[in-house]
Amino acid sequence: RFDARARLRFAMKIITLPELCVRPHGASCRRCALACPVDAISFPDDASAPVIDEERCTKCGICMGVCDAFTSSTTNTRRLYEHLRRVAMRGEIVYLTCKENIFPGFKPAENVTVLPCLACIPPELWTLLLAENIPLCVACDLHYCEDCDIAPERGQMLYTHAMDLAQEWTGREIRYDREIPERQSKADMALERYGRREAFGSLKNDALDVVSGRRSLKSSDALKEMYRTRERRRMQEKLKLRDGEIINPHADAGRTKRIMIPRRRMLLESIVAEGSVEDAVSLTISATDAHACIENHDCVKVCATGARSISPETGDLDFDPKYCIGCGACVNACAMGAVSLETVSARTFGLSDESQTELT
Repeated sequence: RFDARARLRFAMKIITLPELCVRPHGASCRRCALACPVDAISFPDDASAPVIDEERCTKCGICMGVCDAFTSSTTNTRRLYEHLRRVAMRGEIVYLTCKENIFPGFKPAENVTVLPCLACIPPELWTLLLAENIPLCVACDLHYCEDCDIAPERGQMLYTHAMDLAQEWTGREIRYDREIPERQSKADMALERYGRREAFGSLKNDALDVVSGRRSLKSSDALKEMYRTRERRRMQEKLKLRDGEIINPHADAGRTKRIMIPRRRMLLESIVAEGSVEDAVSLTISATDAHACIENHDCVKVCATGARSISPETGDLDFDPKYCIGCGACVNACAMGAVSLETVSARTFGLSDESQTELT
C-alpha cells in the first residue's frame, strides 16, 4: 500500500463555510471537532466558526459527512450526488471505494468513485441515492480501515453508521464487494460480452456510428441532462422551498433570509422520491410554548437558517420545520424559556400529499 495521506495533502483542501456554521449564532455544536480523527479542528472562542489545522488535517472529509459547514476544493455533496446519478443513468452499478483500497498501477473502472474516506458521505446523501433506486455497491477490504492513516479509528464507524441509517430509512440495501472493478479497454469489454467474432462486429458498428453521427443520438448526454433537469424542476415544485431573501416589511432590514442546508434538502428530496422515508426518519427541531412566548423575536435574530422568522403578512412569529436543524441557538436566546427542542418524525414536514415514487 502507498502513503495515501501524503498524496491527499496536495490533491485537495478542506474548506470551511462560516455562513453554514451555527456556532456564531449562539449554538454550542462541536460535532465536527468530535468527529475529526486527528484533532485538526478547533474553535478560537465560543462564538467562532471552526478553524482547520492544515498540518494535522489528512483531508479525509469526515467533517463533510457530519456538517454542511465543510466542503472540499474538488467537490461537494451536491456535485457528488450529480456524479453518482450520471453513472447510474448509464445503466451501471455505482461502486464506491476509498483511496486506501487503490494500489499503484491499478485503474478502477469508470463506474467506480474513489473517495478519501467513505465517511465523507452524509446519511442524507446515501438516503437520497437509495430512495431514487440507484444501485449502490461499496467495494473495499474493511481490514484496511483498521490501520488507515487518513481516518484512523473513526472512519469505518462513521460511514457504516451513515449507511445503516440510510438503509433503515429507505428499506433498501447497499451491496458490499471486496473486489473493485478494473478499467478495461473497449475491445476487452466487447470480447468479454460477445465473443471474438461478435466483438469485432460490435467494434465495426461503433466505428460506423461515430463516422455517421448516430452515436451521438444513442448516448446523448444532453438528452439525459434534459430529463434530469426536468425531474429536478418537478422536485423543487413539490417541495415549495423559498430560499434566499424574501421581502418582509415587518423585518428589521426589510427582508427575511432563508437558507436550506444541503443535507436537509437531500432528506426532503428523499421523501418526495420515496414517501415511506418520512415515517422512518426521526429528527430534532425546535418548538415554541405559545403561552410563554412574548413575541420579542430574539429567537429569530439568532436562527441560522431562517426557520424562525417574522411573518411578512402578520408580523407574528413564523416557523417552518423544513428549515430547522435543531441547533439549539433559539433555545439559548429565549429569556422566557418558551423555546425547547423536541424529537419528531419527518412527517412534520407536511410532504405526505406530495410524496411519490416516480422520480427514480
